Amino acid sequence: MTIATRFPTGLYGITPDWSDFDRLYHAIEQACAAGLPILQWRRKHTPFELACEQARRVALCCQHHGTLFVVNDDWRLALEVGADAVHLGRDDGDIQEAKADIAAASKHLLIGVSCYNQIELAQQAIANEVDYFAFGAVFPSTVKPDAVHAPLHLFEEAKQLLTASLSPQLPNSMLNASDTTATVDSLDMILTPPTRPTIVGIGGITLSNAKQVIDAGADSIAVISGLFETADIYQTCKDFMTLFATKH
Repeated sequence: MTIATRFPTGLYGITPDWSDFDRLYHAIEQACAAGLPILQWRRKHTPFELACEQARRVALCCQHHGTLFVVNDDWRLALEVGADAVHLGRDDGDIQEAKADIAAASKHLLIGVSCYNQIELAQQAIANEVDYFAFGAVFPSTVKPDAVHAPLHLFEEAKQLLTASLSPQLPNSMLNASDTTATVDSLDMILTPPTRPTIVGIGGITLSNAKQVIDAGADSIAVISGLFETADIYQTCKDFMTLFATKH
């Protein structure tokens, strides 16, 4: 098994909370077969033992197709099933505690966090050296209708934070360069994943509005209903990925 060392960019599928696991697994297979870069296993009300059994099957599917596998909320479950990453919300535990448990297990997990609509949480995420952080909901969400609204300007603000946090690591020749164009190009290269945390947008994203989030600066878009509630999951996945292929 290859250990993931960086969080990818592109489409980030999140599983819907369907009770029918066979239906869900078939949907996951379609998305992964289409080349889905990232999948998050999100099951809020499944008992731990059953969650382990189901998530192991999904992990194998992701491994077969080269899809990075993320477990939502629970780094212990992520470690148990051989996931690549864990996603932590505000109430899912401390990042440093998670890192300590992961290290104690002699395992490796990428860590992502929710920042909701707060640039201060992104600043904390950068300080904690997470692998990605997410803003949302960028649009009204049917999955979380009460979610806070995250304006699109947060993505640019987050990149400015990253520039400031990386500035002490940059050579003086770059920071003081008289060739402004060369300096900007160099900074763009340095501030591009995988050399910095991936910035994710989530919430109400569909094919019709995804480009707005990408153009605002999101490296990745997390999609639930806009992917898994469509008539042709395979083709929808391909269509989403085309948006990143044409990103300027």
